[in-house]
Amino acid sequence: MRASSFRYLVKTGVHNLWANRMMTVASVGTLIACLLIVGFAVLFSINVDSIVEYLGQQNEVVVFMQMDTPAEYMTTMEEELNSMEGLDEVVYVSSEEGFAECKEGLGEDSYLLDGMEDEAAEILPAKFTAKIVDPEQVDAILASIRRMDYVDTAEAPTDLTKTLVSVRTMVNTIGGIVIAALVLVSLVIITNTIRASVFTRRKEISIMKYVGATNGFIRVPFIVEGVLLGIIAAVIAFLGIWGGYTIFVDAFATETSSWLGSITQNLVPFWDMGYQLLGYFLLAGILTGGVGSAFSMRGHLKV
Repeated sequence: MRASSFRYLVKTGVHNLWANRMMTVASVGTLIACLLIVGFAVLFSINVDSIVEYLGQQNEVVVFMQMDTPAEYMTTMEEELNSMEGLDEVVYVSSEEGFAECKEGLGEDSYLLDGMEDEAAEILPAKFTAKIVDPEQVDAILASIRRMDYVDTAEAPTDLTKTLVSVRTMVNTIGGIVIAALVLVSLVIITNTIRASVFTRRKEISIMKYVGATNGFIRVPFIVEGVLLGIIAAVIAFLGIWGGYTIFVDAFATETSSWLGSITQNLVPFWDMGYQLLGYFLLAGILTGGVGSAFSMRGHLKV
C-alpha cells in the first residue's frame, strides 16, 4: 500500500469518528467505564497490599537473653540481629532500661519498685526489640533467633502477623480474579459495540467491495477508528483515575494524628504506578479497539 493511500485511509478513519459520533461516544463511554473499574481495582489491590505490609511492620520481635549472658556478647548479638534478613530497627534494652520502663508503666504505683534499681540486673533479663520487615518471614525469623547462643526466648505476635498475611493474600487473589473478569467483560462489550458500529455501515462496506476494494483497504479505516477510540478512552480514563485518586488521598492528608492518618500516609503515591497504569491503559485501549474492529468486520467482508 502506497504512503498516500495509507494517509487517505487514516484520514478517512478519523473523519468517520465524527461522522458516526453517536457510536463513537457509545464506544468510548463503554471502554472508559471498563477501564475505570479495572484501574480502581488495581489501585485498591496495590494499596491494600501496601497497608497490610505497613501494619505488619508495626509488629515487633522481642528477644530475651539469658540472665548469665556475658556483657561483651550483647554487641555480637546486636550485629547478628542487624544482619538478619527480615528485621529492621534493632534496639538493645539493658536490664536497667527495662526496669525503668516497667516502673514508668506502673504510673502512680511506680513507688512499689522504689529502692530496687540496684537489683534490676538480677530481676529482669536484657532484651532486644526489632521491627518485622516482611510478616511472611516471622516464623523463620523466630526459629533462627531461638537457635542463637544465650537466647532465653523470642516472641512475636504471630497470630496477628498470619492474619495480616492472609488478608493480603486474599485481597490479591480476589483482586486478580476481579481484574481478569473485568478485562474479559470489557473485551466482549467493546467488541459488540464496534460490531454494532460496523453493522450500521454494512452498505458502505458492500459498495466498496463491489467497486474492487480489497479487504485490507476496507479494514484500515475501521482499525484506525478502533485504535483512536481506544487511545481517547485510555487517556480520559487515566485522567479520571488520577483526579479521583488525588482527591481521595488529599481528603485524608490532614489526618496525621490518628491511626487512620498513619495508614493513609502509607498509600502508594500515584506516580509510583501512574506511568505503568497509563501504559497499560493505552495498550489495552489500542488492542481492544484495533483487534475488536478487525474481528467485528469479518462477516461483513463477504459479499
